[in-house]
Parts: sequence; structure tokens; C-alpha cells
Amino acid sequence: MHTINSPDVPSAHAIREQLRAGSEITVRGHVTHHHHKDFAVELLSGPNIVLHVNFRFEHDHIVAMNTSTNGAWGPEIRHHNPLKHHDQFQLVIHVHQSYYQISVNGEHLADFPHRIPVEAVQAIGLKGAVHVDAITFTGFEFGVDWSSQHDFGHAGYNSYGTESYVAPAFHESHSYNAYF
Repeated sequence: MHTINSPDVPSAHAIREQLRAGSEITVRGHVTHHHHKDFAVELLSGPNIVLHVNFRFEHDHIVAMNTSTNGAWGPEIRHHNPLKHHDQFQLVIHVHQSYYQISVNGEHLADFPHRIPVEAVQAIGLKGAVHVDAITFTGFEFGVDWSSQHDFGHAGYNSYGTESYVAPAFHESHSYNAYF
């Protein structure tokens, strides 16, 4: 198990080993806004958003899930948002062979089919009106030091979640290009 305590929001954090069936990422925190603010948890691969889980609180009060490949969003999958302002939450993303199982506070929210191979995931991103107490990773081999610096094979995720963010691109020879 590896835990990142009190990560900044916005921020992106390396996932040091490939996701696989049985891997699990748990995000614990609380919603920090009063009204009309969203927050998102994203699994990232270079300029691509492999899994976008966006808790929306304004008009439609939904959780929107999607994938963005080279800046193009796929069809959005929507579910009822179980959270309200100031709620504590535990979001669990459990990796299965062909889908992510997503639950909030112990309740199944949705299954999201893999649109990009899970092996492409490099990082988890946090952004929006949320305070995160911890991110916990389980079901990995932990054969490397998860606390050390990580070379993503591109410029990294500097400024992720801010207006100045420019998504990184893979170097032409990077092996992750095979997934896209």
C-alpha cells in the first residue's frame, strides 16, 4: 500500500506501476464549496484523460464520467451525484479487466468501460473545490519506490488543474504512444 497524505489541490501525482485488474485507488476528502463549484478526479496519460470523474453541483447535480483522447471528449456517462457541499467522501476506483468500478462512501456509483488500456495510466489528477485528506493505492506490486521522483517521458503535469496548464505530449519514441 502507498498513501499520499494531504495532497495539494490542484495537483497530479505519479502512479509508479501499471494499473491492472485488482488495483484500487481511494481518494478521501470533503467537498469545500457552498454552491456551484465542481471537482474532478482524473487518471492521466500524457495529454490524455483516461478517466474523468467530475462531481458537478450546479444545475444538474450529477457525476459525469468521460475520456479525452488528444483533446477530443468521448460520450459522457452521467449518474446522480450523491454528494452535497461540505460532505465527507471516500471515492474508490477499482480496476477490473474491462471496466473501472466506481463507488462513493461504500455505495456503487457506476461501472465505466475502459476506452484506453489501463496500462497507459501515468498519474492521478485532483482539481476543483475539494479538500483531499489522502490518496491510497492498493493492489499493486510495489516493486519500485513510489516516493521517488518519476520521469513521465514528457514534461510532466506542471500546473495541472490551473488556467496556465498545458497538457504534456509524449516524446515521439515514447512507448505510451502505442496506446493512442
